[in-house]
Amino acid sequence: MTEKGLELIKYFEGCRLNAYKCPAGVWTIGYGATRYADGTKVKEGDKLKSKEEAVELLKVMIKSYENSVDKLVTSKINPFQRDALTSFTYNLGAMNLGKSTLLKKVNRNPDDPTIKDEFAKWVHSGKKVLKGLVNRRNAEIELYYSNWEATLPHYDGTVPMGPFNTSKDPQANITWLHKYEPFKEE
Repeated sequence: MTEKGLELIKYFEGCRLNAYKCPAGVWTIGYGATRYADGTKVKEGDKLKSKEEAVELLKVMIKSYENSVDKLVTSKINPFQRDALTSFTYNLGAMNLGKSTLLKKVNRNPDDPTIKDEFAKWVHSGKKVLKGLVNRRNAEIELYYSNWEATLPHYDGTVPMGPFNTSKDPQANITWLHKYEPFKEE
């Protein structure tokens, strides 16, 4: 998982150090974790000590979602495409990715421009369209279609300009997600 992929998931999941019930009624903690690294389920009253602990838990948890994407995707994809699909899977589960037209299109041709339409279909909770999910899918689409090679540092160590680097000042490139409003419970 690249830093951009991790940034996307953290941004849309948000961080809560105290366990809470997600909209689906599942006890959740940190950046959307429903289990701890040892497999124990999150339960009422659980607390994390810090955001750093939440990030470490996310990094451990994300590995199983990356593994699911790696098993399901049979075409050659770049790291940003993998990150976008991993974010999708972290949010919706490997079973949903596995049965989706999104996956069929990625496996047929990962550069197919209609893949964006397949991401965009997954914005409902029940029959209701959620703005937070629309924004997350749009960010995943942006990441999926971003030029991975254009973001790599040059041989001289300078950072190229591009969708994630809009300034030669690294401090100005804190995040590319500010244009998207994160999911907020209603």
